[in-house]
Amino acid sequence: MKIIHLLIIEDNRLLRDRIAVMLKKQKDINLVAALGEGENLLKIIAKLKFADVLLLDLGLRSKNSLEIVRAVKWNFEKTKVIIMDLIPSQADILQFIQAGVSGFILKDAKVNELLNTIRLVSKGS
Repeated sequence: MKIIHLLIIEDNRLLRDRIAVMLKKQKDINLVAALGEGENLLKIIAKLKFADVLLLDLGLRSKNSLEIVRAVKWNFEKTKVIIMDLIPSQADILQFIQAGVSGFILKDAKVNELLNTIRLVSKGS
């Protein structure tokens, strides 16, 4: 069984912590970190050295998620990015796809939908 190394960037602490608890129960997913937006994200990601999948909030309050995607894809090209949002606009979806995002998941998705998305994206789907 291949272990998926996953990083979460979500500024809502309650949501971030809940996702982290749920993911820690998965035998095939290793949660390398769950970060808010206040940290110097790229430096932390570089220290972690390795994430197969980044689960990223589209609407970070003080950071531009699109710029984070571009920086991650530039610096860590093998890392796949999944964007989370409540209701992304078509314009947002197009911009993020052009920046190299591998998938989208709605924040009100069911747990099995989130897990399935992470697993599929990690395999290149």
